[in-house]
Amino acid sequence: MDFKELRVKRFVLAAATISILSVAALADQVQFTNGDRLTGTIEGVEAGKMTFNSKLAGKLTINLKDVKTFSSDGPISIKLNDGTVIHQVVSAGPAGQITLAPGGVLQPQNVPLSSVKFINYKEDWTGNIVAGGSLTRGNTDTDELSLAINMGRRTEKDRLTVDGGFLYGREKVPGLAGKHETENDWFIGGKYDYFFTPKFYGYVNARVERDLIAGISLRLTPGGGVGYDWFNQPDFHLHTEGGVSWLYREYVHDGGTEESVAVRLAYHLDKKLGKAVTLFHNVEYLPGLDSVNDYYIDADAGIRADISPRMFTEFKVREQYDSEPAPTKGHNDTRFILGVGLKF
Repeated sequence: MDFKELRVKRFVLAAATISILSVAALADQVQFTNGDRLTGTIEGVEAGKMTFNSKLAGKLTINLKDVKTFSSDGPISIKLNDGTVIHQVVSAGPAGQITLAPGGVLQPQNVPLSSVKFINYKEDWTGNIVAGGSLTRGNTDTDELSLAINMGRRTEKDRLTVDGGFLYGREKVPGLAGKHETENDWFIGGKYDYFFTPKFYGYVNARVERDLIAGISLRLTPGGGVGYDWFNQPDFHLHTEGGVSWLYREYVHDGGTEESVAVRLAYHLDKKLGKAVTLFHNVEYLPGLDSVNDYYIDADAGIRADISPRMFTEFKVREQYDSEPAPTKGHNDTRFILGVGLKF
């Protein structure tokens, strides 16, 4: 190998090294208390948990107690426990602290990690849409369609959620003209929570539903009460609620109605398993105050698997039980729903 060729190879090696170091320098970096380091993007901090996206390890949830310090390659929005908001580049600091980098509004200084409440906290609307359906021809002739939407907006003081859904199915029965409906159900609901403390809140809610196959032309359940967020972390949420609701039913066939004041007991749970799978479970139980034999239960449980950062597939079982069904109708409806969803 001649001298000129050696110089070219050294130049290429040096350029590659500089390129790699430049990419690393432009990435956020987390240093752990055990000495490990991870580069990527700090997406946010909430409830003592950091959401970190690494090209090598993917999206991770990191306990801030395991973090020694961290740095960012650009300005990040930090809200402290005392309400102070900082929008500045940060660099690695002493153990248990970060350092505000020069060039920002605030002078360089150390900030304890224990005083960081939020990073990149978003108060935008988020949610998802899930659609499913089936079409069969041949020995059977059926059409089915399901559509559901869930969206919410959370701030430090309140939370607003809106959801709705539609389920329709029909089939052709041999010997009968046309098709007859097997499903015809829609609902829409809304809920507002106001937080008195970071975990304890009061709520008002309302839900309107129609289920013609079950003989219900209108089911209405407005109410209010209190709730408690036991866990509110990026990978685990659990809250329970208790209050009072008005349970109103209007039946299709005879136009009759049934109404009562009911207690409302409910909970919501979702838990991430790994990076892409989430389990969820919701229960709402409304026993009448005037009669323990008059009650309504609405529950679901399911699993969601991410296909991409924005798309997922979902399977759930929904169970509804009404102790006062429409005449000639059964008490319960069990539905198995498979769909594909889009996050926004």
